[in-house]
Amino acid sequence: MKRILSVLAILALMMPFALHAQDSGYNGTAFTGGIKVGINFSNYIGKSTMQPGGEAGIFLRAGRSFYFEPSFMYSFRSTNFDDLKNELEESFEVGQHFIDVPLLVGYKIVNNKNFNLRIFLGPRVGFRLGSDYDNFEDAVGFAQWGAQAGIGIDFWIFTFDAKYDISASKFKQYDEKTFWKQNMVNLVLGVKFKR
Repeated sequence: MKRILSVLAILALMMPFALHAQDSGYNGTAFTGGIKVGINFSNYIGKSTMQPGGEAGIFLRAGRSFYFEPSFMYSFRSTNFDDLKNELEESFEVGQHFIDVPLLVGYKIVNNKNFNLRIFLGPRVGFRLGSDYDNFEDAVGFAQWGAQAGIGIDFWIFTFDAKYDISASKFKQYDEKTFWKQNMVNLVLGVKFKR
């Protein structure tokens, strides 16, 4: 519980910066922020099928052509382990709750006042808040490391990202002899407080 409260406290402390983001920021760099909501599809490679989940949070963006964008996102991930039916004689669905913190570096291929086309990549750390399947509590550690890459579009005050997320962290399998890795596809729509 203390770990969850610590993560939520960090999220709360960053909120004022997103709410008061300006076009001209520190040292003259472009600076903006806003909120994002989206849908994700996640699975464990070779062992499960993708199911839809959701995410929501805040983001900051600093830079002009090249930019840095940290985000703080609540993420619900759902996965169906239908592929384990022959091994476990049952199929089951797992829902997991995370706070994800991507630290992305991007480049605006098209950089106009009202329209941007962007590419980006960077590391991501996820802090597990809980799972609705008890066996996953021991298999998944508190911190999960990974990387994200994708493409984005900005139009007026709206922003849209399509990104692929691959986990660098391994998860213990039910027999504790082999490991799985999780991957995820994210489709995220946001609103910037300043253009």
